[in-house]
Amino acid sequence: MNNESSNELVVNPAPHIHGSMTKDRMMQFTFIAILAVTIVSAALWSQVTTPSGWNLGLTVAVGTLIAVGLAVAIDFLIGKVTSDSEVNTWSAAVFGLIVINCFSLGYPSMAVFEGTPLEAGLPVEAPLAFYYIALITIIGMVVFKKVASIAGRKLVNPAAAAKFLVLIPTLFTTLITSWHLTSGMLMVPSLAGPIGNPADAAATAGNGGASFGAYLQGCYGLTATESVESIMVLSKYHGWIGGASSIAVIIAGVVLFAVGRKYFKWKITASYLIAMAATSLIFSFIFGDVDLTTRLLFSLFAGSSIFLAFFMATDPATTPFNGTGQIIFGVGLAILTISIQTFMGFFGGSMLALLIMNLLVPVIDKIRINKPFGR
Repeated sequence: MNNESSNELVVNPAPHIHGSMTKDRMMQFTFIAILAVTIVSAALWSQVTTPSGWNLGLTVAVGTLIAVGLAVAIDFLIGKVTSDSEVNTWSAAVFGLIVINCFSLGYPSMAVFEGTPLEAGLPVEAPLAFYYIALITIIGMVVFKKVASIAGRKLVNPAAAAKFLVLIPTLFTTLITSWHLTSGMLMVPSLAGPIGNPADAAATAGNGGASFGAYLQGCYGLTATESVESIMVLSKYHGWIGGASSIAVIIAGVVLFAVGRKYFKWKITASYLIAMAATSLIFSFIFGDVDLTTRLLFSLFAGSSIFLAFFMATDPATTPFNGTGQIIFGVGLAILTISIQTFMGFFGGSMLALLIMNLLVPVIDKIRINKPFGR
């Protein structure tokens, strides 16, 4: 057989089925969506200056450059020196954006406790915030993204796992400090009790602390003319950077899902938000809330909840493969999130809930076995 005829028998390696959406293209679309949210957050927070003189918008911009730059650089270096790891620049860039958007900046709530021991446990300002952003990025990229990929399937969301690992000492310090300051009772608004009228600052939440509505007013810097509804949906100045504007997250997320509805796990987001709303209303009736909307708005639109719903809970590598599993994952994530927030007083409970559900994915994937091809 001559070379000409033998060349006709040469075929490309498997797989031979090609789709319009590649991994790089998915990451590019995701990067654009999260970048749009980041820009909106930076623009909104550019109106706020912290007590030390740092502009929050500038903090977001510098933090974004640090997180994305470090993530891309680490991905490139590990990909070049390790034969088992490929270079995924767009995936690393998306990871960097997720790190900065799930980072907590606590102003104006940090001003409430200025000069008290509680201040030590609150989210930090720049420039110290940049140290934590860099540390979370490095640990997430090296340990939970690259090493986990080389070892096999990633078990947990890298950004959530790295942030939780880095902030464990801070969370522990905050709990211990609060316990001693209040003589054995955490004087934080407990969701495990009735929520009074948000306009009534004197109302209590059943644990001796201020009402949850009053907490929202102080935490998010509500003025007398602003409502809880507007601050939770439109713009807020506390918590996750990516959750500064819930409406921006929703618009960016919905457009992303519309562009790649066959490839992004939108069923997780839909089931999560529906289950969050249903569970919140059930708890409102159980606890006898005077105002049903406060608990509902916080559950759905807290920065950690709304950003996680669209851009972290749908991580393709750490979530179920089939549709039924994705719905179970979303519902379980919602129930765990509200339970942690309600009974542990941990308002970033969605992150801990995500890590727990990530670890349950192998079990969830076994619940439904897809039919063999061709049946």
